[in-house]
Amino acid sequence: MALYSASLFMSDLQSIGTAVARLGGIGWLTILGLSLVNYGLRFIRWQNYLSLFNHHVPVCISLAYYLGGFAFTTTPGKTGELIRSRYLQQHGVSYMHSMAAFFSERFLDLIAMVLLALSSAFIFPDARIPITVLATLSIGLLPLLQSNIVYRLLNHLNARIPSERIQAIGKHFLSLLHSASKLLSSGTLFIGLFLGLLAWAAEAIAFHLILVYLDVALSPMLAVSIYAISVLAGALSLIPGGLGTTEATMGALLMLVGIDPATAIAATIICRLSTLWFAVGIGFVIIIILESRTGKIPDHQATRSSIQPSSKNK
Repeated sequence: MALYSASLFMSDLQSIGTAVARLGGIGWLTILGLSLVNYGLRFIRWQNYLSLFNHHVPVCISLAYYLGGFAFTTTPGKTGELIRSRYLQQHGVSYMHSMAAFFSERFLDLIAMVLLALSSAFIFPDARIPITVLATLSIGLLPLLQSNIVYRLLNHLNARIPSERIQAIGKHFLSLLHSASKLLSSGTLFIGLFLGLLAWAAEAIAFHLILVYLDVALSPMLAVSIYAISVLAGALSLIPGGLGTTEATMGALLMLVGIDPATAIAATIICRLSTLWFAVGIGFVIIIILESRTGKIPDHQATRSSIQPSSKNK
């Protein structure tokens, strides 16, 4: 975070400030609005996943938990967003179900971004092979995740591991995959992928609008490709939030298509402010509210439920 802040400070702040001003109030409202569309569509998918596990959390409360998770987007693999599980537990949502929903979300988001980036294979020759391989691998994993044969094979291999501790971890992981397979099959898969495509396309369009406001003549398809490749590069770097990697890729691709460095850097920073950091900001505000009002409730209820006898014991 310190290195990221330092790199922003060392940038041409005057050019960035001018670019920010050129968007104006309407421009910023439009771009941030498209980011909200992204969050809203992904929440609809999330709420659908919970309902498929027969959990019916009130919409407003569930939305607060979902958006609150964005406070920890800048963690490795976005795993910090699993803070939602802590809050959802008080509504009877097991950790396994919320983790399965999270896993399914991340997996479908990866496929959605790969599909959006496929057009880059025709624009950037160097990206043709990596994007094709990534698309083949990610889509090819879908039938494996739904295969009972694969599940039984992994279960058999896990049982042969000598360490009981590693076996226990393996059982939890297999249970997670088994739960997630329910969300990655038949109609549920296509609905989730469709919502993911719409959600990320909204942010990609916002990136194109940023370029339009900065008087950059770039086709929508090219802008979407650059956005998708940059986000994928950040995700594959395993750096929390793709910090640095996403920005470097986006800026480099913009300069590669002929945009001057100052404009490329300004467009990149505005894009990240209106997508990543906008989400993080919303998340932190909601988390502060949740913790100030109900911060101790999940732990208290978990403790109370743990000391109550189960129906089986009765």
